[in-house]
Amino acid sequence: MPKGNTLHVVMIAACLALAGCGNGTPAVSADAPIHEAPSSGDPAADLVRNFRMGANLEEMANEVAASTHTYATVSPTDVKAQISRLTPKYQTEWDANLAKAHAAHLSPEELRSLAAEGRRSPSYPKLEQQRPAIAADMKAASGALLQRLVTEALASAAKRS
Repeated sequence: MPKGNTLHVVMIAACLALAGCGNGTPAVSADAPIHEAPSSGDPAADLVRNFRMGANLEEMANEVAASTHTYATVSPTDVKAQISRLTPKYQTEWDANLAKAHAAHLSPEELRSLAAEGRRSPSYPKLEQQRPAIAADMKAASGALLQRLVTEALASAAKRS
């Protein structure tokens, strides 16, 4: 990917994360967990997993890819297919980064409460207050990951063209 596109991808990812689009700092959007599994021992990881906070990595990667110059030279269908194929490769790291970003700003007790109770948690207002700082941490931790995913997908789609 040309150097200008690299900066563009990182800037788009940052803007999306800070604007609340994508899952840079996804909201706990339910009163109860979407997916509740036994505790992993890491309350931040439980929060991310229980509410599928990293679930739209693929959507975010598609938005970033569509904003690049390279996207105009390949089939959008191929790019989307490649992103879909590659997302699982990056999902674990993305989710871990989300968990770390939340753990840096919320106590284990707050995270456990949020993981179990969602918006009903007494810690929810603090989560909302910490959202900008969490977004900044996520941007720093995951900008390069998003860039790698998009770059790999675009390169693969370009080879198919």
